[in-house]
Amino acid sequence: MKTAFSQEPQHSRALETDGPWQEVLEHFFKPFIELCFPLWSPQINWAIPYKVLKGEFPSAEGKQVCDMLFEIEAFDGQQRIIFLHFEIQGQKQEDFAYRMASYNMTIFKKHRKPVVSTAIFLDDDPAWRPNSFEQRHPFTKNLYHQFFFDTLKILDYKGSEEALKKKNNIFALVILAQLAIMEAKNNQTLRRERKTALTRELFTSGLEKATIAKLYRFIDWLIKLNPEHMITFKEEVKGSAARESWQDWDPVYVSTFEQVAKIEGLQKGLQEGRQEGRQKGRQEGRQEGRQEGRQEGEASLLLHLLKRRFANRVTEQHQKLLQQADCHTLSQWGENLMEAKKIDDVFMSF
Repeated sequence: MKTAFSQEPQHSRALETDGPWQEVLEHFFKPFIELCFPLWSPQINWAIPYKVLKGEFPSAEGKQVCDMLFEIEAFDGQQRIIFLHFEIQGQKQEDFAYRMASYNMTIFKKHRKPVVSTAIFLDDDPAWRPNSFEQRHPFTKNLYHQFFFDTLKILDYKGSEEALKKKNNIFALVILAQLAIMEAKNNQTLRRERKTALTRELFTSGLEKATIAKLYRFIDWLIKLNPEHMITFKEEVKGSAARESWQDWDPVYVSTFEQVAKIEGLQKGLQEGRQEGRQKGRQEGRQEGRQEGRQEGEASLLLHLLKRRFANRVTEQHQKLLQQADCHTLSQWGENLMEAKKIDDVFMSF
């Protein structure tokens, strides 16, 4: 398995990992703590705004980059600063516990304040839940170093979807979205059904429009649909919004509609090109033009989706690859995009 271009430095790829989860934690940190760590919330002084810090530190390997680092003021008999460190992990990793211990100590060395490290597991393996790192004396076998960290396993909420819907907490929708993609996996029909249901929940929630926009951005990133199901999703959502009179409905906030418009425009252009080619009777020119038009259209659409997903990670090199790729390759990269954790994953070939 290889990529179409050389790998980016490790710290750059790490910055791309789980970006939307980082974004949603930053925007909805208080609801997240209240829902997932209810014992912590009363001990945090929410009157003092929390700070989101850059979790990048020098190390012997170059740089260490933790996912999320918050600075909060805590009430525990006295007011003091505490750092809350979160790692978002989507799959098993053999040295994950060591990485948690390393981040924790690095943060402590820099700030000299208490650090609480927490792993947020997004995988679907109920048995994998590391929560400590330890070292034993090589001769006596005695345990001489042990580090514990907190964990949040999203899979543990499976079966509690109805209870989550009744929670007066907007972060419940984030967990419901993650559970939906874990259930649907690569089943496009089930993905579309779950995405439609979550969109209904969101636009009938009574939330402020700015909050709706941020949450939908997360849902749209998480539950990707292929072009065929994007079009069906658009029609289903528009129909449901009209029939059920969704109180906060505004298609401006549904970025999928913008993607569908591009797909439909591409299809219309291809159709017109075919008709024109038939009328002129220029079979060879029509075929060549149709193929070229399809390639350009698919490359343009994929570039648009890449920019939405990875923002400033899209380079001139990526754009050159898209321009040079044939339709089959572009189609494969489009499929890769639905599951990609980092931009290199999109350009993976097998």
